[in-house]
Amino acid sequence: MITRLIIVSLIAIAGCLVWSGPSTVQSQTAAVQSSQRRELTLQEKRGKAFYLRGESASGQEITAMMGEVDVPASTLTCAGCHGNRGEGRTEGGVTAGNMSWSFLTKPYGHTDEGGRKHPPFTEASFVRLMTAGFDPAGNKLAVAMPTYRMPQEDMANLIAYLKRIETDTDPGVTDTSIVLGTVLPEKAALSGLAQSMGDVLQAYFAEINSRGGIYNRKIELRLMYGDSKATVPNMKHLIEDDQVFAIVSGLTAGAEDGAAALTQEKEVPFVGPSTLLPQRDLPLNRYIFYLLSGLKEQGRALATFAAKKADASKSRVAIVSPDLEFNRSIAATIEAQVKKFRWSSVTSIYYASDRFSATEFVNESHQKGFDTIFFLGSGIEAAAVLREAETVGWTPSLYMLGSLVGRNISETVTVKMKDKVFLAFPTVPADVSAAGAAEYSALLQRNKIDSTHAAAQASAIAAARILVHALELCGKDLSRERLITTLEGLYEYDTGLMPRITFGPNRRIGVLGAYVVTIDPEKKLFPASSEWVAVD
Repeated sequence: MITRLIIVSLIAIAGCLVWSGPSTVQSQTAAVQSSQRRELTLQEKRGKAFYLRGESASGQEITAMMGEVDVPASTLTCAGCHGNRGEGRTEGGVTAGNMSWSFLTKPYGHTDEGGRKHPPFTEASFVRLMTAGFDPAGNKLAVAMPTYRMPQEDMANLIAYLKRIETDTDPGVTDTSIVLGTVLPEKAALSGLAQSMGDVLQAYFAEINSRGGIYNRKIELRLMYGDSKATVPNMKHLIEDDQVFAIVSGLTAGAEDGAAALTQEKEVPFVGPSTLLPQRDLPLNRYIFYLLSGLKEQGRALATFAAKKADASKSRVAIVSPDLEFNRSIAATIEAQVKKFRWSSVTSIYYASDRFSATEFVNESHQKGFDTIFFLGSGIEAAAVLREAETVGWTPSLYMLGSLVGRNISETVTVKMKDKVFLAFPTVPADVSAAGAAEYSALLQRNKIDSTHAAAQASAIAAARILVHALELCGKDLSRERLITTLEGLYEYDTGLMPRITFGPNRRIGVLGAYVVTIDPEKKLFPASSEWVAVD
């Protein structure tokens, strides 16, 4: 029962993800008591990108040379040997020295292993070290130290960052605490959904803390409430004022672009925001990790599925959408995917959202011989289309996004349309394991939380569980960069509440694809069948 409750609720929440209303910003707890950090300058951030990942500010590939072998700098990063903080390491009998600028420029110079001495580094001698492999005294460095072919701008960026590396500590982490944040709609909005998500997140982290926290660090959660216009300002408050280490769960629908841009600008990990339109622009945003596919990915899954069901050379396809930017972006994605499969006849139809006539649409589409319809309107509009199609005896294959039309569409499907109506969903009841359902129910019971918004709660718990798992894998030496790298290595992670989650260096949607489900109008079964369709 609990699995079906979660999935049914998922359909309801999806239709309400974009909200509006007066902004109400509220912080649940006092701001973090810590000294103000000076943010890295743009030059220092670019230097950090090279130090940690071998990335060039120009976008060009930097080459590292080990003897006569040339490799991309991304495979021989500074941090890989010298540590994320430039502290230096000894591995396999080879010592990689301290790279902090204060150490490199000690006025009395250095005595390295083996008794080799040299004066302090200057910017000029450091450049010689990086490009030619000689220390300030002209000594050739060990072969384990690569040299680099890199633009002068990148070298200047690196030096600028090394001057800050010692003080470039991530906020929100102490020996005893990890500060996290989340952004939610107004408490009164969506029939208490925001309150429900906030309650379950607080309960989940409180139970983690009761078991000792993460490496003896207790999690402190900051919550911010407000409508979609307040999402980005609220995130900025969490980052700049509350000094959070990362953001987890919450809803960013209606503010996807701004939320994604802020995580990238501030270099703050954000795990599991609920949205209908995950941002997948290139270059990849390293800092935001979505759990489920959005409507564009689900639309592509529908088009892929449809291509297997019909003869592309004979079918006449219509993509039907309200004339709104939100729907148009999804329609464009479906059109591109349909054309990828070389359907010979594809027509896009846009209608005024306040003047849709199902009778007019069905009559015209029937006359034009459309036999495959991708319909991106509302559930009410889709139901009207099905009724009119029944009246004129038109039985096209009808593909829809379950998050837009809702579960009630199953009540309108007649026997004539059996095996003709297909809906895409990012998850189905079978994805919720018995153990996951039991843990979810037990958490709610122990904390006296109502399950009215089961899908929103399940999504919040899944995001929190993923973050906690990654924090545990990071170990005691915690940093944002280590967290991101750890999340990138997450493969087939089972939250118990949704499909298994996989991230990667070039993948930021944990479940990339959708289920295409059918309805059995005779048995009143929904879904009657489901097929997973992966997308790239």
